[in-house]
Amino acid sequence: MKFSVLTQTGKTYADEIEYAVIHYEQGEMAILKDHVPIIVQMESGYLKFVGKSSETFLFVEQAVVEFSSNLLTILALEAQIGNTKEKALHAFNDMKKQKLELTKKENIDFSKQERELKENIMKSKAGNL
Repeated sequence: MKFSVLTQTGKTYADEIEYAVIHYEQGEMAILKDHVPIIVQMESGYLKFVGKSSETFLFVEQAVVEFSSNLLTILALEAQIGNTKEKALHAFNDMKKQKLELTKKENIDFSKQERELKENIMKSKAGNL
């Protein structure tokens, strides 16, 4: 069976696997070849993909996992993959940390621009007759 991962930035991962195990808030679930169609919603968790000679881990946040016709599709707000559970988790946490820093910087830049706009409006005496 095949899997593919889609995030807000587009298709990020795809491969051929033997089966997948979903670890999420409700517990665990394995999906094997020819499994009945299913849809699972995940707030956060990880999937373990098992191939013929390897395992891969995918940490996700705000995801929908769909299986149909031997195609496992993961639609996720955020996703990071790794060869081990620890590497995948580390990559996921690093990505979250970088996004948080970027958000903080953008908020500071916005506040600075807002303050400058207010100062310029006051200096120009806009709105005064």
